[in-house]
Amino acid sequence: MNVTAKHKKARIFRDFLIETNGINMFKEEEKENAILFRSLYPVREDDKKQFMLIIDDTVYVTMQALIVPEVPEEKRDEMLKLINTIHLEYPTVKYVLTPTGQVMTSMVFHAHEKNFDPASTLRCILELFKVITNNHYDRFLKVIG
Repeated sequence: MNVTAKHKKARIFRDFLIETNGINMFKEEEKENAILFRSLYPVREDDKKQFMLIIDDTVYVTMQALIVPEVPEEKRDEMLKLINTIHLEYPTVKYVLTPTGQVMTSMVFHAHEKNFDPASTLRCILELFKVITNNHYDRFLKVIG
């Protein structure tokens, strides 16, 4: 097996999770072009959002999260207006309404294998989810009814 940058960065992240007793919080899966670390974040007690850290051979690590699994067709224009409003209020938080009607968010981190900082990456992801939970999620729910 050819060890590439994704394997080295995944090892760094895995070692961090082991050291901090967080290894059971993530499920790891290797795909052809990436290694995925999947987890859940509770935006409500009974409403957990799946997110994944995508580790590949680039100098980046990407986090993607599904926030709203389905926006009805008749609510999509209203959701796009809300997303645009949120982008103006929170310029560093980005959402997208997919062609299939899902609201997703992502963050990209510089993560060369020599300077990947999993602690900072995870802290940023948790801070993003706090913003989503406290400032955005109820607004998304209001649109979809």
